[in-house]
Amino acid sequence: MTPKQRFMTAVRGGTPDMVPVSPLIHNRYAYAVLGRTGLEAMFQVHRMIGSIHHRGNGWVGVRIHMPDGYREQTAELARNPDGRTTRETMWHTPYGALRSREVWGAIPHDPQVGKTIEYHIKGEDDWRLYRRVLEDRLAGIGELTWEDYERVARMFGEDAVAAVNLPTPFVNMMMQRGMQQILTDLYDCPALLDSILDLERQIARKQLQAFIASPCEIGFQDICWATGAGMGPKLFQRWCLPEVAMAAEMARAAPGKLVGLYTLGRIRDLMPMFADAGVHFVETFEQNQGDISLAEAKRLYGKRMCIMGNFDPTILAFGSVAQARAETLRCLREGMEGGGYVLITGDEVPADTKLDNLKVMVETVEAHGRYQ
Repeated sequence: MTPKQRFMTAVRGGTPDMVPVSPLIHNRYAYAVLGRTGLEAMFQVHRMIGSIHHRGNGWVGVRIHMPDGYREQTAELARNPDGRTTRETMWHTPYGALRSREVWGAIPHDPQVGKTIEYHIKGEDDWRLYRRVLEDRLAGIGELTWEDYERVARMFGEDAVAAVNLPTPFVNMMMQRGMQQILTDLYDCPALLDSILDLERQIARKQLQAFIASPCEIGFQDICWATGAGMGPKLFQRWCLPEVAMAAEMARAAPGKLVGLYTLGRIRDLMPMFADAGVHFVETFEQNQGDISLAEAKRLYGKRMCIMGNFDPTILAFGSVAQARAETLRCLREGMEGGGYVLITGDEVPADTKLDNLKVMVETVEAHGRYQ
């Protein structure tokens, strides 16, 4: 099997020739290894270790034509002697401006890490302004587009999977307000947030239509902000589950389309919702803050969805080759049986990961993770 065929077979719940290996390599580690970032760099690192990349970064969606008066402006406000920089992003709209600020370079050996110190939304007035922006976005929706996905798919060929990030309406709102602040807003102004979420979902449905119409086979919803924020089942069911169900329903009705979820944190009580919604896969079952083991997830849900997880990424940075091999064998014991499993890291590969520890993941699976 090609790497892509192997991955696709597992996501469909089948049994490939061997377990696919797909550590979550992002810009941080690509920069540490190659001194550059971007999709090509991440793809190159996967080729160096023999694993498969399954994040396309190819855009599928709709073109939105905004009226006059909209402009985005980013500026560097300060550069400290220790390398830290503060950046400000202004969204200029016909109704006022929204400002956010981020600090970058606080970790010298890991310069790709940034921290938001001021979010665009700071209170109810900003939410109301944001609602007017969404109304303009909805009114300005134009043609469906997936040219960027096609570019990425050509680059990958059979060596990787060009999955695309699907819209996540409530998480979009969280990213403008912050994890903790928005949880307070849910109690202080629920009707206002409901009206905004309704607009986000209308836009998301158009974007999902583009995914269905495109040649893209796999889409994933990154809901880790919601699950990582510790939302309980009742809050999740009201504010996040409808978008998960919408994506799964549209995909299930379209032959050849597969959708899944990228999660972090405590998801044990949410897993029945994911399964009932009909998603095809769930990742990552992280160890440090999670509350369901890989073995339990596979036992309870392995016949209803593909399980992806949950190699401890701290071992990649701080463990030995022997420990990385042992962790790989643990993942195989807990997830491999019966197919429908992809071995991935329980979160992003750290910037200080030892390359030999990543290589031994692949080598161990090649030796012990074959079904035939």
